[in-house]
Amino acid sequence: MCDTFVALAPATATGGVLLAKNADTEVNEAQHLLRLPARRWSEGAQVHVTHRVIPQPRETFEVLIDKSFWTYGGEIGVNEHGVAIGNEAVFSNRPSAGDGVTLIDFLRLMLERARDRHEAVAVTTELLAAYGQGGNCEMRGNGHYEGSFLISDRTGALVLETAGGDWATREVAGFASISNAYTIRDDWTATSLDGGAGRVDFAAAVGDPEPSIACGALERRRASHDFLARYQGSIGVRTMADLLRYTGDDGDYHPADGDRATRICMHAGPVETRFWQATGSMISDVRGDSIVVWATATSGPDCSVFKPAFFGVDLPDLGPMPREYDTPGAYWWRHERLHRRVMADYRAIVADLRPEIETLEDGFFAMAETARRGSQAEKAEFVAHCWREADALEARWLARLENRPYHFSRADYGAMWHRFNSAASLELR
Repeated sequence: MCDTFVALAPATATGGVLLAKNADTEVNEAQHLLRLPARRWSEGAQVHVTHRVIPQPRETFEVLIDKSFWTYGGEIGVNEHGVAIGNEAVFSNRPSAGDGVTLIDFLRLMLERARDRHEAVAVTTELLAAYGQGGNCEMRGNGHYEGSFLISDRTGALVLETAGGDWATREVAGFASISNAYTIRDDWTATSLDGGAGRVDFAAAVGDPEPSIACGALERRRASHDFLARYQGSIGVRTMADLLRYTGDDGDYHPADGDRATRICMHAGPVETRFWQATGSMISDVRGDSIVVWATATSGPDCSVFKPAFFGVDLPDLGPMPREYDTPGAYWWRHERLHRRVMADYRAIVADLRPEIETLEDGFFAMAETARRGSQAEKAEFVAHCWREADALEARWLARLENRPYHFSRADYGAMWHRFNSAASLELR
């Protein structure tokens, strides 16, 4: 269960386009940040997406993507042309048609093949017509979802919602957010549905509202919309980072409370309906031809640092692709040692840790204004500096927390974490 947001001029402080998302997946579903280079392909080349084999185009673009280790596609990404996309699982009244292209695959395919948001829609609608969508989208389960997408480019953004082979789009004005529910009604820009003499209500025609209510989608979308409205006209990278960490304005929030996932910064809870967490976060900052991507490459945005990436610049060494168990050398699992200790005493630790993180990030955000205009070598030096400083902050905090007992005040919450740690062969004491 996820949330994606976008802000356009004049809602942004710089006049640029900002798109951000938390990837919310199963607790041990490790994510990996990848830079996929642009490539030329031979005539007749094929690509194996998660459940199908489909034709590869002659050219694919450079992409930065955050993805689960077991999928072809990803949760959020940006390409060299400034196309940024976040996807959401939505629930339709259509029967499953078997294995097709999944919403996770569509995100990567759009990024690899589209120069703008309209080409991205064409990529998906053509693939829907040829191969349909469907197939398991859960690491441990057998969940079949439809896809909703927030797609931005250098000049604007749109929402694309799908149900089986049908789809609808709506252009964004100012800012917008999506969650795990259909949002396009009769305000669509384009749709595949035939409404006869009138304008069809897409959400009413295709949606199954009960799963969206059960997963807290309506509360989360309302929270993200209201947050952006509060800062309209001055939305920046800091605003988006704060929103990705937002747990509401009530000061007594604790991750263990509640039986539905109603917070933007999603933490796992001790009931089966909440065995999900924010496992990766990304912010795209596109201003004409200048693109900066900010990614955590780790779970728990409120105990992670947003770090920069540029196209044409190698990412730091993030180790091997992580698995669902503690993977030696994997960047994501190294951070989990800190993240899961933070969860043991969440309120006290985050109150001290988050101000340090934000101070470091504010320095990065300020320096990026110069770095984004620099040479590739200067960008590479800036990336290396920021990731090094972020890693040093996390190492200091991990050393501090390792001197404390790994103890949970709530037995049910502690039992949940010990269960997931054991499943991942992650030893914390």
